[in-house]
Amino acid sequence: MKTLLHICCSNCSLYPVKILRADKQDFTGFWYNPNIHEVDEYELRLASVKQLSDKWDINIIYKEEFTPDDFFNLFNLDIGTPPSPERCKSCYTLRLEKTAQQAKESGFEAFTTTLLISPYQDFEQIILAGQSLADKYKVKFIARDFRPGFREAMNLSKEMGLYRQNYCGCVFSRDERDERKAQRGKQRGKQRGKGA
Repeated sequence: MKTLLHICCSNCSLYPVKILRADKQDFTGFWYNPNIHEVDEYELRLASVKQLSDKWDINIIYKEEFTPDDFFNLFNLDIGTPPSPERCKSCYTLRLEKTAQQAKESGFEAFTTTLLISPYQDFEQIILAGQSLADKYKVKFIARDFRPGFREAMNLSKEMGLYRQNYCGCVFSRDERDERKAQRGKQRGKQRGKGA
């Protein structure tokens, strides 16, 4: 079955690629991630995917132009940032819809995504989005649970020297990461103060 594999980053690609190859799947990667913010981060992740593609000889279709408006247009920022579950659901749908469209236009029989490896993503929402888009575009969605290979992939990524990001990708997830860091810093400061 000819399958189009949406790739969110090089790290998350390692295990799905390994599994698809072990299953003798005929697959092609697909890069489309307008959620990644800012442009420097986008370019680091794209370069890392290209590095992996060269090392492992992965055929990839790139929509590599930086188009953050595709992501930001999902939200009415005048009324505040949407709550995380809705924000993430919209982001999954945006990227998977482009993948399903590409799959249909390019003659693929199925599509899937490396997002299905991450324990930090909403697995059920990704599955629902993929299945809905499969119905819409008449292309099969492969709902494969790659999460058991997450740690293996992260360790391999480190060994290979691939760029490893520390937030999901969007400006909102980056800000949430920064807020968590600040909170941890405050907690450590309080604990040191008590010990003085």
